[in-house]
Amino acid sequence: MIVLGADVGGTSTRVVLFKDDSERGRAEAPGSPMRSGEGGRLAAAVVDLARPLLLRGKTVRADALVVGASGAGREVERDELLAALQKQRLAWRVVVTTDAELARAAAFEGGPGVLLIAGTGSIAVARDANGTSRRVGGLGWRMGDQGSAYWIAVRALEAVGAMHDGLGTVTHLAEALCTAARVPGMAGLIQWSATATPSEVAALGPAVLACAASGDPVAGGVRDAAVNALVELAVAAGAGRLPVAMSGGLLAPDRPLRDRVAAALEQAHGATIIRRAIDPCRGAPFLAKEAIER
Repeated sequence: MIVLGADVGGTSTRVVLFKDDSERGRAEAPGSPMRSGEGGRLAAAVVDLARPLLLRGKTVRADALVVGASGAGREVERDELLAALQKQRLAWRVVVTTDAELARAAAFEGGPGVLLIAGTGSIAVARDANGTSRRVGGLGWRMGDQGSAYWIAVRALEAVGAMHDGLGTVTHLAEALCTAARVPGMAGLIQWSATATPSEVAALGPAVLACAASGDPVAGGVRDAAVNALVELAVAAGAGRLPVAMSGGLLAPDRPLRDRVAAALEQAHGATIIRRAIDPCRGAPFLAKEAIER
């Protein structure tokens, strides 16, 4: 079976061609999340990467195309992207899901498990042995994203603001955040924070974690709170009953919170941790087989 897998993320889009579960080609380009009205543009971007792969594989149409797209959590966006992709005739069968679900299928090779993702935002997605899915978090920077880089940075900014007003503990976070935001002192940081976008705020997260690693107790408290928040997301999704894999800028291999979150899940909840790195596109063959067998 020939399967195209596409991971459409906020920063990059990757397309992989599989033949009988073996990777035969890969292409990548800048990406953007799915938004209402953007289905045609995203479909065209997938086509631009997929067509050359099909030609090199000496085929015109794949048996299945599986697309996992950031921003496709709602049915209306998924349906729009699905319709746009079907018009392109890249495959006989088209499946559209979220980028998180595609990565979850890759992490557990189509089997049950919880995938905990933390980067700019955070989410836990799970599927049990009966095929029942559950999603916890991923509500965005105003309503959720617990333990994410944005969440960490906001709490660090609050701590620095409290110190500035004489209401909080002295912390080296002030210097760390000013350096990360490239502003001159507290006045500059206050002005910057009033207009910074969520992604710009989230970019301060690594500086907070580096400050925590250097021994700053306030930064360490923010880091520990983030660990607890991420553990709560995973447990709410089924960690303990189900194995857990982790990905994203804070939790992928060698990333700053991975070992602490893994240890907390293992020690407090008896969770089995899947430690290999995750390539989301590798979830496509499993989701394709599932769709065809329905």
